[in-house]
Amino acid sequence: MGLAVVTVASGGLPIVESTVGGTPVTEATNGCGLPVTKVVGKPGIPVVFETIGMAAPVTYTTFNGVNSTQVTMTNGNLTATLNTLGSHYGARSAAVKTTGKYYFEVKAIDMSSACICGVLSSAGTYTNMQAGTSTTMLSAGNGQMVSNNAGNQGSPLGPIAVNDIVCWAIDLDGRKAWARKNGGTWNNNASGNPSTGTLGVNMTTAIDFAPAVCFAFSGQQLNDAWTANFGASAFAFAVPAGFTTGWPA
Repeated sequence: MGLAVVTVASGGLPIVESTVGGTPVTEATNGCGLPVTKVVGKPGIPVVFETIGMAAPVTYTTFNGVNSTQVTMTNGNLTATLNTLGSHYGARSAAVKTTGKYYFEVKAIDMSSACICGVLSSAGTYTNMQAGTSTTMLSAGNGQMVSNNAGNQGSPLGPIAVNDIVCWAIDLDGRKAWARKNGGTWNNNASGNPSTGTLGVNMTTAIDFAPAVCFAFSGQQLNDAWTANFGASAFAFAVPAGFTTGWPA
């Protein structure tokens, strides 16, 4: 939820601006308990609020894209569970983006070597997620590598077990991606750092991406499942500096 916004007009309670340059004015100065983004006026000169209201809350994405019928969606379209064996199946978000920096988490609910999570282009398929074409992904079966465009990059994160959380930092401006397991080192390298753009996996340029999960053909098991957190609830681990908290719809 954003900072409060105000309309300054006649009437209401007077306050005195104590900060300038857009710094939030706190309860100590307006007595209302709500921080505001800006007060129109000069320091030390009383102004009045006609209205005080909160900015519209951010809506975060879910797996609301074109999903395989072989995947059951529950938990408000945040949990994807494999219900049929046979091919590459999955679930994806419809919130494709080409710019910005985003952080989200995906939790392993039931795992086999076929379970993959990451981001996928709008033109990509779930088969692409395993092959690494037009995608950046983490595969629990392909040596646990952070991969892109059919070539493994980064270092193995280690096996993904039930209740493990895969953290993703996606930089669509710099076209780099980072993954870590349970708050460990990014891309399994102590020098990996999304905030400084260090040692990220290269992403395909000039295409869009959105979060997705896949249950690949080889090794899949019934009830394989992932649960995503795209920002609607508190994250388990810290968001890197400079990244949007979550993946907005």
